[in-house]
Order: sequence, then C-alpha cells, then structure tokens
Amino acid sequence: MRRKRCVKAGFFVVVILAILGIFFSNAAAEMTSSFHGYFESNFILRDADGLQHGFFDEAYGVQQRNTLKFDIDIDPDMRWGSFKVEKVHLTYRGAYDSIFDLAAHRYNIKENIGASRFDYGLKDIRFENDLREAFIDFAYNGDLGMAFFRPGRQIVSWGEGMLETLNDVINPPDNSYAMFFQSPDDVKTPLWMGRLNYNIPRISSLPGLNLNFDFLWIPDIRPSQLGPRDSVAGNLKAGLEAPYINCISLVDLRGLNVREDVPTNENEYGVKVSSEIGDNLSLSLLYFRDVVNDPAVQLKNWAMTPGGPAPSLASFTHNKQHVYGGYFSYQLVAFGTSAVVRGEISHHTASPIALAAANTIMQGPAARLPPSQWVGLTYLLKPVTKTTLSFDKDVRIRWLSNGVTKMSFEWLHKVINEWDDRLDNTYFKSRSTKIRADRKNIREQDVFMVQVMTWWWAAKVGPTFVAAYNPGKHGEGGTGMIAPSIKWYITPSLYSDLKLQAFFGDTKSSYSFGSLVNTSEATFKLGYEW
Repeated sequence: MRRKRCVKAGFFVVVILAILGIFFSNAAAEMTSSFHGYFESNFILRDADGLQHGFFDEAYGVQQRNTLKFDIDIDPDMRWGSFKVEKVHLTYRGAYDSIFDLAAHRYNIKENIGASRFDYGLKDIRFENDLREAFIDFAYNGDLGMAFFRPGRQIVSWGEGMLETLNDVINPPDNSYAMFFQSPDDVKTPLWMGRLNYNIPRISSLPGLNLNFDFLWIPDIRPSQLGPRDSVAGNLKAGLEAPYINCISLVDLRGLNVREDVPTNENEYGVKVSSEIGDNLSLSLLYFRDVVNDPAVQLKNWAMTPGGPAPSLASFTHNKQHVYGGYFSYQLVAFGTSAVVRGEISHHTASPIALAAANTIMQGPAARLPPSQWVGLTYLLKPVTKTTLSFDKDVRIRWLSNGVTKMSFEWLHKVINEWDDRLDNTYFKSRSTKIRADRKNIREQDVFMVQVMTWWWAAKVGPTFVAAYNPGKHGEGGTGMIAPSIKWYITPSLYSDLKLQAFFGDTKSSYSFGSLVNTSEATFKLGYEW
C-alpha cells in the first residue's frame, strides 16, 4: 500500500518538476505563450416547487459564485530531431460563493471536511483554489507515425452521447456547485494521469484509413463529488442542506453519518482504438478498467432501537468494474443536404443498481449475530448494457429563426443483463396493500429524446428545449427541460448572461429528468473575458 502511494506521489512530482524545468531551460527565451480566461459573478435563484406549479412562487437564492478562471498555453520550442516538447498547459480556477454568508440561516453546514478527503464540508463549496489542469505534451512526428505523451492533471472524454453517459466515465462529475447542462469541462474533476496517443503511418494501399490508439493510466482515484452529505445523527441539518445536494434524492440518509469509501489504492487504465474511414465515417472501440464514479450505499453500525433495527452509518462504496464499448459518427450526405448519424454502445460489468426499501437485505438478526455484524445492503451489482442511436441536423426554420436551428434526436436502450426479483422496486404501505411502483429499475427500458437549439436577435437569445419520453408498460411518462438564455456583450469583453433552466412533466417517469421536475433555476451573470 505504502509503495503504491509513493509511486503515485513520485509521478505527480516528476510532472511538476518537468513543467518547472521548461520555464528555466535555455530554450525559454524562444518560447511563445497565450493567456486567456474570464472573471464572472453570478447569482442563482431556485424555485422550490418547479415551474409547472407556479412561476418562481417559492424562490430563494442558492448561489452567488464569483469565479476567476484562466488558461496558460506555452510552446517552449524545444526540439530533438523528430521529438519536441509541443505544449505546456495550465488551467487555474478560483471561486468564492457568498450565498453561505448571505443565507447562513438556510445552509447550516459543517465547516470542516469529514473523515476522508472526499467528504466535503462548508469550506470546500464556499471557496475554490484549484490548479485544475497541468500537463506537458511530448510529441513525436517521424517515419513511425505521430504520437504524443501527456503526463499531468487533465480531462479526457470518450463517447458520442448527448444526454446520457455511456463511455464517458473517465473524469468523475463535480455536482457540488452546479446542475448539469453546464460546460462539460467545468463540471468534470480533472485527474492525474498518463496519456499516450499514437497514430500509425498511413497505409499506401488504404489511403483513406487512419488508425489511432489512445492509452490511459490513472493512479488518481476520485468519486463523483456531490457536496456535503454528512447529516450527523442528532444534527439533521449539518450537511444535506447544501443547495445542489438537495437536487438529489438522499433524504433517507438524514440522521446518519455518511462516509465515502473510495479504493484509492487502485488504478484505472484503458485503451481506445479509433479509425477515420474515408471522409465521412469515424469509428472507435474501447476498454476501460473502472472504479465506478457513482456510489452504492451500504448501511452499517446497526443497533436495536424502539422502532426496530436501525443503522447509524451510510457508507458510499465504489466498486471496480470493466467497461467495454464503442461509438461511431457518420456524415450523411444525400439529396443535396447533410446530417450526422451517431451511435454508441457500452457494457458495464458491475453497475450498482438500487434496491427498493422493502428489499433491503439485513443479514444478521435472523442468524442471531450481534448488531455490530448486521449489514444493510441497498444495492446489487449487475451488468448493464446501454445503446444509443442519434440523428443531428441543422435546419433553417424561417418562422422560428433567421439563423440555423440545431436539432438532435436520440434513442436510448438500456438493459439490466442479469435480472433479480429484488430489483423490481415495488414497495408496500402495508404487507397487503401495494401503493406505488418505482419504475427506475426496470429490466429493459427505451427512452426517446429530442433537443432543439436555436438563436434569435443576432445570436443574443439562445433558447434550448429538451424532451424525453419513456414508452412501454413500465417506463411510460414524459419529461422535459427548457433553457432559454440571453447573452449580451456590453463591450467586446464585458458581457451579461441571463438563463432559465426548468424541468416539467411526469415526476414518476423512469428517466432521470423525473426527479428534477420540481426544480427550476434562473441564473444572472456578469462577466469579463480576455
């Protein structure tokens, strides 16, 4: 264990020393650089019961975040024949969210972090001071093809999905301060990793074929970040009152100590093989050995209470699995017009699937074991296969917009490959009366989605509409999201941005939008970019 930690620490130190060496090398006088970024202040107002139940009739502030972010790119002009140091990249982001001071009565959160470095406290979501990316590109261009080796902290995305994550599981999401539908790089957690990308030389007999290999080794294991969750028995508002943790259904954990159990002694690694076939088709196949980003909950520290056996600890565990997948993109040209057809498939060997409350396993009491050995399991690990097929088309709809309207249609098919009756997620008010079926864990599911993006008023107004519908016996129900925005450049660098993000439809729909129907947010931004 100690040796593995030393190897990881040594890897991080070597990367930082290499970056510093670039700055102090003799070639520094020849290097060129670019510096760009922004400062932004924003305020987010949330409607507690959703737009379809009244327009911001229960509104309160959930964020007043002031953010400084900038990128530095350096070309050090260091060459050795076919080899060169091609780029040094640094990204910094710092932020202060004053909402926790302006509305301290609402957000009664513990100041310090919890038992591990992944247990956020108030100071983690109030302030940010982060060198998000720091990497070097060592490049080769010669008779053996083209390649680059990129060690450092970075973000890597695999996949073609629009609204659903199939193969893009490398960098865990950070949902501690924002809902999704933000800039993808802003809501991903950068990881320390080594990346080797290699293009083989062109094959003369197959001039239209281009073959690329992408290898990843990731010693930096992190989970999805959800914000403070430790509600601490006896102090129910110590953590789970954070603004964006309230968007996620964790209400059943209030009153429990919540701990993140992350296997940091593990490594992740993977390979992707991509090919461009002709001018119109790109195809990728991949494998990734994954420590699952999203947690599975295990209830521990059981004791007998007046109401029966009850736990005091919720352990967020992260299992290991294999991810196999592939995706393609095809530029379809026919009848004087063009469109893009995309597809993606993934097979996750051990996805955590939540059990219904009535099906939670409690091992111990029946065997007359002491309470310390009782276990509450709220999930099963099952292989899951997901498939998407998408169609993207830019159209001109004169009555809607003078510019281009982007339309995307996506079909998602999800199968839990090994079914278990405990996944039926049907629970009972009493032993004889069935009251509701929670349709999130059905064996096979189809979802049809549409996304429309257009621009009005010289691209200052950009409404977006997303809808998802679940047909079938178990998944019926429709949900949607609207996200109109108005971005106005006061000067070429100074801008204001107003945006609404609202969900509507069936709260019992099996698609994930259903749980967000009672959430609407309005964002007001003022920023300066350079």
